[in-house]
Amino acid sequence: MKRDVAESILALVFEYGGKLNDSMLTVRESSDEEEFGHYRRAVGNVLASAFENIIDPIFAEHPDLKPDQLNLEKTE
Repeated sequence: MKRDVAESILALVFEYGGKLNDSMLTVRESSDEEEFGHYRRAVGNVLASAFENIIDPIFAEHPDLKPDQLNLEKTE
């Protein structure tokens, strides 16, 4: 994937991921715990799929695009 396309896709996926996270606040405030739990799991599945199928492959091809906050390795 071309770098400019990868950057654009990452920006969109992270934007939509943020919106999905924000939507959980709305659902939490307007639903019971069971309904919120189902919604939270569904959002988690969507985000996990986005990472596995879109984000991680882009980072594999363009590792320099990976934000520092996503690097979980310890730096000591």
